[in-house]
Amino acid sequence: MNSDYRWIAKRSFLLLTALALINSWPMLSGRVPFPAAMVTQFPPWETVRGPNLHIPPRNELGDLVTELYPWKAFTHRAIASGTLPLWNAYLLLGAPFVGDLQTALFYPPHLLYALLPTPLAWSLSFLLRAVLAGLLASLLARALGANRTASIGAGVVFGFCGWVTAFQARPHLDTSLWLPLIFLSIDRLQRRPGGAAVALVAAAFALPVLAGQPENAAHTTIAGLAFFAYRLAMPGGAPGAPGRARFAALFGAAGFLAMGLAAVQMLPALEWIGQLQRGFHMHFGPKPLHELATFLSRDLRASPNSAGVQIPESAGYAGMLALLVAPLALLHRNRRDAIFFVVLVACALQIVYGHGPIYWLAERTPVLKAIPNGRLLVVIDLGLAVLAAMGLTALADRLEAGDRRTREIAWLLSGAALVPAALGIALVIARGQAPTTAGARLPVSILQGPPSSAVVLFAAALLVGLGLSGRLRGGRFAAAALAFTAVDLVTASRGAFPFARPGEIFPPAPTFDFLARDRSPHRVASTDLTWGSNFEIMYGLRSATGYTVPLRRARRLLSTLGPEGDATSFQAGQIVASNNRVLDLMSVKYLAANTWNGSAETLASRPGRFRLAFSDGSVRIFENLRVLPRAFLVPAAGIRVLPDEDSQLARLRASDFDPATEVILPDRPVPPRDAPGSEALRGGEVTGFEERINDARLRIRADGPGILVLSQMHYPGWKALIDGRASPVLRVDYAFLGVAVEAGTHDVRWVFAPGTLRIGALLSGAALIACLALCRKRG
Repeated sequence: MNSDYRWIAKRSFLLLTALALINSWPMLSGRVPFPAAMVTQFPPWETVRGPNLHIPPRNELGDLVTELYPWKAFTHRAIASGTLPLWNAYLLLGAPFVGDLQTALFYPPHLLYALLPTPLAWSLSFLLRAVLAGLLASLLARALGANRTASIGAGVVFGFCGWVTAFQARPHLDTSLWLPLIFLSIDRLQRRPGGAAVALVAAAFALPVLAGQPENAAHTTIAGLAFFAYRLAMPGGAPGAPGRARFAALFGAAGFLAMGLAAVQMLPALEWIGQLQRGFHMHFGPKPLHELATFLSRDLRASPNSAGVQIPESAGYAGMLALLVAPLALLHRNRRDAIFFVVLVACALQIVYGHGPIYWLAERTPVLKAIPNGRLLVVIDLGLAVLAAMGLTALADRLEAGDRRTREIAWLLSGAALVPAALGIALVIARGQAPTTAGARLPVSILQGPPSSAVVLFAAALLVGLGLSGRLRGGRFAAAALAFTAVDLVTASRGAFPFARPGEIFPPAPTFDFLARDRSPHRVASTDLTWGSNFEIMYGLRSATGYTVPLRRARRLLSTLGPEGDATSFQAGQIVASNNRVLDLMSVKYLAANTWNGSAETLASRPGRFRLAFSDGSVRIFENLRVLPRAFLVPAAGIRVLPDEDSQLARLRASDFDPATEVILPDRPVPPRDAPGSEALRGGEVTGFEERINDARLRIRADGPGILVLSQMHYPGWKALIDGRASPVLRVDYAFLGVAVEAGTHDVRWVFAPGTLRIGALLSGAALIACLALCRKRG
């Protein structure tokens, strides 16, 4: 990095860090950006926080509570114990942790969660994302020809735009913040080809994949490929730039290395996707045109916000000044790249809002047509940031020369942006306040409501007018523009997240204290949303339900006791109505219900099956009196072969199916050596059970040959060792793990060690070594 880039990087870093701290000042007193009230609103905390809990209208933060924070806490606990978490036994009868893309286990910035307490790492991640996104945007703008001050301004625009702010803590932002690095690395590859440039391109394309959001990774990859193709096709370039053939060859080599770097995540993920067996048939559709108001709305507080915009999915505010000066980029001396970003923004707008030939093409492109393309708003925000920096540079460079015709064109371009912006704000104000999802109307904020947009637009137009008229020149205009942009975006993004003390994040509750006292291996389950999905992870409790993308067999199995296709919670009515042993086979010992919605009364109506074990406020915990242990033996005489999955599931749901004496297999295993010829039932018992993150150890005594059933989801990568010798793993009872055992006493160990991870780690290691070697070579 030369001295000019170091100058930009240092000052951009300092400014962005200062703005991030101003925007998140409660962090300085130890508070954590987390919606704690979304947890304590549930019945288990009723007696702790009192019955009257006020939750103000907020933007959609549910994923932070149900998935993202619990996953980070689980990662920290596992690594602190010396184990890399490959399997998550705390949800959905067990699920792969390494294959689920959004866990982003190998994403380098997530090393924070291995080294630091989860609340601290979570808070620092908020600062890191904003600063890193802005810093990369600043360096990109400088590389494309923006002056120093304008380049720093581009960083402020992107680092604090509505999309980046609203998607904080989500893998969507972890993925998309690398988009400016992708553009920057391609520019570097063309201007200064060599080993280091190849390695930089490889890292830039691999990091979005490792960050864990596949749809956004697809968007960043497509945008990067478009920029490469544009640079390849356009004539000219920097002196000493490689020819087209060499440029293409170097880019191809970088792409090969990028796939290698990402292999450690991608190969397990491809295996996981294969187990989901979900096709690309979903259609998310475009966003409504009225949500174009997102580029004028400074409100990120609720969903929908005061302009009728969904937050975070439709957040896109990039500042009023950026809107007005972005068209001036066409006057920049680097018009070639300015045109690319204009076209990029125009194409993304068509796809997001469903109009124009590019939208027609996207709807007919495989994969692209089946992902939520509304998230291309981040591409638009980055494009506006770069164009604004180039526009401010043109205003400083070309208009200073006093070219009257250029000045007239600049007035025209800025006016072309000002008029629709003013009309849009007028329409938003005329529509009035938008109702929240709860039906209440939001108060109009002086700093963030639609009237504030009108005030800020007027101030931005005044500032541009002073620059165009020559009354505010040179450094003073640049400093004023940067200060204005910072104030605009920081005040707009304030209040997007609530803050809580670390002790308020998943605080203790009598219900969970009771459940944690039972140390026997079993599962618990919430019925009718007595608590939120995946809350069990935070309290070290294993659950049959959960919120993530469930495996296909898990989804079908769990639909027996809950809504079709929904694995987040069981329904008490369906449990009582089901006359089978599925719940028992899942080893669900305790069911949580509540008196708010009648689920407690429903379970209490079956006293012969469910016994009231604990109550606190409106919460009732019922013990399942027919529960089966996490591991048990079924004699060989009880094997029933059903090759078809539908027939297996139907038998599992049958009222006369007893999993303790009958086990369903898709085919008959190789019989143990001492298998008797008679059909006498001879079982045995599990005398010891110890479960850890990636393995389980059992001590069994088998009275005869049979099948050891482990109540854990069957998944590729599980291995069974009997007395230290590998034994074939069986899929039993439609979805669970099993292994054939002989008579006698045995030590059995189950280990999750997916081969895809081993191969991926080797490929990633080799690619990393190659990249390091390339960096040592001079261009």
